[in-house]
Amino acid sequence: MASLKHIVRKKLLRNSKAFIFFLVVVLVLFFAAALGLRFYALEPLKLNDSAMYPKFKDDDVVWVCKLPRCLDNLKAGDIVWARMKNKETLVRKILAVPGEKVKFYNNGKLKFKDKTTYLRDEEVFIETRKIHVPKKGDTLYLSKLKDVEQDYALNILQDQEIPFYVKTSLWQGDRQLPLDMLGALKLGNRQVSLKEVDLLPWQDRYLLELQVFQREIGNTPIKIKREFYNKADSSLIEKIVVQDDYYYIISEKLKHSPDSRELGYFSKSQLLGKYVYSHRYIPKTASIYFGKITAFLKDVLELSSAN
Repeated sequence: MASLKHIVRKKLLRNSKAFIFFLVVVLVLFFAAALGLRFYALEPLKLNDSAMYPKFKDDDVVWVCKLPRCLDNLKAGDIVWARMKNKETLVRKILAVPGEKVKFYNNGKLKFKDKTTYLRDEEVFIETRKIHVPKKGDTLYLSKLKDVEQDYALNILQDQEIPFYVKTSLWQGDRQLPLDMLGALKLGNRQVSLKEVDLLPWQDRYLLELQVFQREIGNTPIKIKREFYNKADSSLIEKIVVQDDYYYIISEKLKHSPDSRELGYFSKSQLLGKYVYSHRYIPKTASIYFGKITAFLKDVLELSSAN
């Protein structure tokens, strides 16, 4: 008999307004927490390229954690969501963290932390280059940087909002050559313009140096040298004190996939989130679940008003 009274009391409680009100409050709090998690902690990203294949495929949905703690203690191999200078975003893998060195070989070989591996479809590094990824507090002396690192340093100047302009000169050993010589050369099928020489990427400058070397007498290498000046007072910029940590990020499928090889280092402030989970994109899933939840809430509210 006691058991029957307990069952009746339990059913009455479940159908009471207080219980239904409590249930509605719990559901509202749950959805508020879910929305907070969605908009402030997690971000779903639908991939529209194959840059991270085979790790991710086209149309995969990648969830990233946007909380500051998720971006602390990043390490090589972590997958991050990053923002480019043009405000577009991409998902890439960290190859090197601040303070580390990477050596790219022209045959696609990569040396990192005394480990050697090969990159598939590597086409950017036409010559072997060693890269040191700067960390906050490092001092970069522009005249001592290799050509590729100098290109990357220009991005740091822009990040630190230092207005600058470039003066280019052409040298064979200690002998300065007329800069006009570069205007007679071609990159592919395109005639070189002297107006663009100052900011040509290092690969193009390297190809121009080879062409000049073939035309000049002697075995002394040709070098395109650049100096950087502050637009505010025309003073020579000799060094940069790095104000942020930087990362070197790459894609899994390197061919035709933008990453640090072309875009340079990515600052800590450009990293928006860290990968935590992924799944295949199913367009109707969200709407199906939303419809079921809405119908359930509607039934609960109708039951509440009936009582």
